[in-house]
Amino acid sequence: MIAALRGKLRRKLENRVVVESGGVGYEVFLPPVTLKAVSETVADDGERAGEISLVIYYHATRDQPRPILIGFTSELEKEFFEKLITVKDIGPLVAARALICPVGELADAIARQDERFLRRLPGIGPQKAKNIVAQLQAKVAKFALLKEPAAAPPEPPLEPAAEDD
Repeated sequence: MIAALRGKLRRKLENRVVVESGGVGYEVFLPPVTLKAVSETVADDGERAGEISLVIYYHATRDQPRPILIGFTSELEKEFFEKLITVKDIGPLVAARALICPVGELADAIARQDERFLRRLPGIGPQKAKNIVAQLQAKVAKFALLKEPAAAPPEPPLEPAAEDD
């Protein structure tokens, strides 16, 4: 199993990167918040692409034997992700796509039972938001305390949620 990956960034695509390590190119899916962090440190053109280091979640099942590598910038991000995929109907790709803002903000929203905030995440509807709050509210306190570095740019605006009638 692959737990970490460090190498030269060879390609950056819409939601994934190719990292060359030891002569092998690994395709790694990146959650939006991780992709943003990687984009800030590496040029788009590949010419000046530098070294990249990722913590990896390795996912393969009998039903989907092609492994999927999901990359994170820290062990804490990966740990939060692993808690998120324990929620009913939240698989690895849904969870990864939902990580559009820092883990601390997501954990804080879960701790506050802010289902409306969670529904604005890609792939998270009303039932999934309820499940996330019900199953994780008591388990995310340490993540809610995470503070972003002072130099971090503001979070991208979330799409407005549809009002309930």
